[in-house]
Amino acid sequence: MKASGLRKKGSRLERKFASMIREYGLDSKAQRRPYSGGVWGVKGRADMITKLPFSFECKNQERLDFWGFWEQAEAEASMAKPPVVVYSCNYRPIMVYMKAETFLNVLKELEEIYLKYKALI
Repeated sequence: MKASGLRKKGSRLERKFASMIREYGLDSKAQRRPYSGGVWGVKGRADMITKLPFSFECKNQERLDFWGFWEQAEAEASMAKPPVVVYSCNYRPIMVYMKAETFLNVLKELEEIYLKYKALI
């Protein structure tokens, strides 16, 4: 596939994931970053513009380069937003991967919110 086709494929995933964030009610203004992929290795220049506390790097490729994708996500994440890789390929679901510590912190925060809510009832 030509480079322009690859960029279009990546843009489709970025738009789809931004749409999912909006549909789930997590950020009504979530959008793909303009010229996403045009600047590599700049902190805080992840593929998505969102208020969520994560830095999303989207990859829509048939060949899974797990560590290469992860290194790019880490390079472009800001200190305040841990990296998350959003991955898909043809005819497959959209998947995400992140550090185990990040995932466990999310679960811990959800549990704390649940316990506070339960105490109010």
